[in-house]
Amino acid sequence: MAAILAADVVGYTRLIAEDEEGTLRQLAECRNVLGGFVMRHGGRIFNTAGDSVMCAFDTALDAARAAIEIQDFARAQIDAQSSGKWLPFRIGISVGEVVERRNDLLGMAVNLAARLQTLAAPGGICISRAVHEAVSTQVPAAFVDLGERRVKNIPFPVHAFMIAGRRRPTGGAPLQRPRLLLAMRALSLASLCLAILIGVGGLVSDRQLSRTPPQERSAETALPPPDSAAHVLQLTTSPVEAFLRLTQKGGQIDDPGSAPGLYHNALLFEAKGEAIAAHRAYYTLARMGLDFIDPHLRYAALVQAHEGRFIARQVYAELNEDVPTRATALVHALQFDGAERKARLEALAKGHPDFAPAYYFLAEAYSESRIGPLQTAEDKRKEHEALSVFLNAHGQDRLARFFLDQSVLNGWLDRAYRRHDQIATSPKSSIAAPMTAVEP
Repeated sequence: MAAILAADVVGYTRLIAEDEEGTLRQLAECRNVLGGFVMRHGGRIFNTAGDSVMCAFDTALDAARAAIEIQDFARAQIDAQSSGKWLPFRIGISVGEVVERRNDLLGMAVNLAARLQTLAAPGGICISRAVHEAVSTQVPAAFVDLGERRVKNIPFPVHAFMIAGRRRPTGGAPLQRPRLLLAMRALSLASLCLAILIGVGGLVSDRQLSRTPPQERSAETALPPPDSAAHVLQLTTSPVEAFLRLTQKGGQIDDPGSAPGLYHNALLFEAKGEAIAAHRAYYTLARMGLDFIDPHLRYAALVQAHEGRFIARQVYAELNEDVPTRATALVHALQFDGAERKARLEALAKGHPDFAPAYYFLAEAYSESRIGPLQTAEDKRKEHEALSVFLNAHGQDRLARFFLDQSVLNGWLDRAYRRHDQIATSPKSSIAAPMTAVEP
């Protein structure tokens, strides 16, 4: 998950036609200055094709703050230079899942940011609904709701907002946020989501929100409302088959109460940029006390993109206390780095040797991609052992039950097999006999 900022020069073709050499020189200077603002807020530039600049940030708030500073600086430069040496930019910001290929980023979030940029006025900033939800109370700026817009190569209408300019305090008093917003910021995202769910009419039943351990809950807890599409699917198929059927059918599920229905809706809300709705669906699913790992990973990534790693860690610390499962323990462990991350993964694998997903991330903790050139032969041996346990579980059909979306599992298996074979054929590696997971 990443926040993407796309910047594009206004009237670039005309400027090149009028003065190619001068425009290219100005573009290079502008990119250098823009890069400084991006770095200041923890971002990086990953593509500079043509007159565009594509940047990635950890959170939507970082991207928005960088964009506001860039456009404020640009206005000051244009106002100060009658010759107009500074090139005017349009900026678009979105947030979502991306894939890295050869130091470039690809995905819907990248495409959406580029399209939102075209909706912005010269010197303006246009953001997606998800970005607006994440930053509207965090930055001193006014926002204009542009409504749903259709943009090129995006298969659904995009709800866009424009950052109209900085808010001005009235009467000389400093700008202050309402007390409610300050109180909301003091809460963790998990507690906030719970309050929202209760406030809108109890979208989650008391039974689902109780602290009763998952093993003591009745089977009725996970059943969706009668006569709903998700209810029929759950009664007639396994959760994995139900999720597959829902994705094939498409469309939002009304009042979902099952894990497949909630996950399907959450993914749909993410694709449409409706972050709050996605949070609600993921959080409801997380409170059901199930061991499906892929929805938890998506939820943690969504929280990280909007709120940062610290809040994601806090959310899963609370979930792991309230509704402890192997999945919540695993995702909580993944919110740490270094020795702490490794120690938590090893403890989880030792305490639950039949929970194969833990071995996938334990292998990653010892891998060269995480440790770097300091990976030792012992690290490589432990990586190979963990991968062997993970793949052995797949061979015994003990892995698929932890994934609602089997395409996610297939991606894990592809990477695990390739790395396992790579280590096994390495002449420099010292590989011990692989471990065998305990039968469940």
